[in-house]
Amino acid sequence: MQSQVNEIDPVTVELSVEVPWDRVQQGLNASYGKLQKSARVRGFRPGKVPRGVLQKLYGPQVQNEVVATLVEEGLLAAVREHELPLVASPQVDDLPSITRGEPLAFKAKVEVRPKVEAIVVDGLEVMRPSSEVGDDAVDEEVERLRQQHAEIITPEEPRPARAGDLLTIDYTVEIDGESKDDMAATERKVELGGGRLLPEFEEGLTGKQPGEEVEIRVAYDDDTPNPDLKNKRALFRVKVTELREKVLPALDDELAKDVGEHETLAEMRDAIRAKLVEAAEGRAKSALREQVIERLVEKNPVPVPPSLVEQQAQQMRQELAFFMQMTGQQMDLGSSPEMTERAEKKVRAAIVMGELARQQEITVEPEEVDARLQEIADETGKHIAKVRVEYAGEKRETLENKLLEDKLLEFLLDRATVTDAPSQPEAAETTEAAKESE
Repeated sequence: MQSQVNEIDPVTVELSVEVPWDRVQQGLNASYGKLQKSARVRGFRPGKVPRGVLQKLYGPQVQNEVVATLVEEGLLAAVREHELPLVASPQVDDLPSITRGEPLAFKAKVEVRPKVEAIVVDGLEVMRPSSEVGDDAVDEEVERLRQQHAEIITPEEPRPARAGDLLTIDYTVEIDGESKDDMAATERKVELGGGRLLPEFEEGLTGKQPGEEVEIRVAYDDDTPNPDLKNKRALFRVKVTELREKVLPALDDELAKDVGEHETLAEMRDAIRAKLVEAAEGRAKSALREQVIERLVEKNPVPVPPSLVEQQAQQMRQELAFFMQMTGQQMDLGSSPEMTERAEKKVRAAIVMGELARQQEITVEPEEVDARLQEIADETGKHIAKVRVEYAGEKRETLENKLLEDKLLEFLLDRATVTDAPSQPEAAETTEAAKESE
């Protein structure tokens, strides 16, 4: 079997394969021999049907089966011979036909991983985001806790609705003049000023009292997540049936005792600040890791196979669809330039990081995986044997890849120039100074 490789571009090659006639004839003989044992032809005993008769009855079928088998066999042999790093199944545009006495010749296009020279890791510059937490962030969290522990009451005297109120509403819907019963609702709970309502609803419901009705018109544009509402006009006929208000707890030591194991408001604020700092440090670490990968990819531009990009985009669509299903959202999940671009970046980063691991001989040993499993066991309180069972197969491989990624990032950050972003007050001063200089 002979084969030749011609590069079309850095991620696509063309394979030219020739299967010798002897191998073709062997395939035909084997196929007809198998068929002769099983064929049932009127006038002939089982196993005694002449080959000439079988050729007339089943010739095209046999040839197609033999061609398919030999094409697959030829491609596999060629890929092994030339050590091609495939990323997708070879594509044969036209299946060849069998001509007696001649080799079976065909061509196939194959997507391969690009050849990457030495990965450049020098000169990476990244900035570590500030993980400082200001008083305003603590205040916001304290206010959130107050909102969570608010008492919900009905005002003693009827009054107009205002921000912070909880309303119960009934409504019907017309879309472009057509009634939509499936979109109507009764006893729907909404909160004014919470940022979840459409601006038209905020404006239309503010000032209304229980028993009052209002017509709210909404013009949806092309950016509307729900594809059924794009560029449509909706009329909501809304009736307010109930108004309740929140009574927030006082900002004192009693609040601290009610919402957590704290004796004083100061202790609660300190605990909140510590949690916010921990979260900010985690975000800063993640952002730093993303930056160093971005800088690495910028210094090592490599072409990416289209099939890998499409696979990544499909995975991202599936993840988004699952998230939307869990949150009850609707959105057009078709391909978009933005999603394709993100998928391409992910694939390019994976190729560069994989090549970096190979060139620097960075690996993860089995004992390192076992050590991490022991940590998981200690953290969860599970027996190590149970953890090993849970992390068998694909899940263990995922953990191993995560450990390898951590090693690679540590390798890169050790060689990168890392500067700390200015704290928030310093950033504000810099902004003010810039304004004064203008």
